[in-house]
Amino acid sequence: MNHAVAFDPAELRRRLGELHREQPLLDPAAPAMRIGIADAEGELLHVVETSSLSQAVKVFELLGDLGLEPCEGRHRSPDGRRLTRLYSPARD
Repeated sequence: MNHAVAFDPAELRRRLGELHREQPLLDPAAPAMRIGIADAEGELLHVVETSSLSQAVKVFELLGDLGLEPCEGRHRSPDGRRLTRLYSPARD
């Protein structure tokens, strides 16, 4: 079977909120990294935007801890901006 592993959206929001509070100020001169989070059907739920590489790594680690994995290919947000990476629930 190829089912998506469920993740807890409330836990995701809580932990992303914690990371956001400790995020350094965005550098307007630095390019933004956009990390998309999709549900099992591929619907984009949230985009995390940061210009800090260390903050992006923390987001990648958090998403992996919650059972999300990076998707292959190129992805865009609904407004057309390119996502650096898109994560969705892992398949078992």
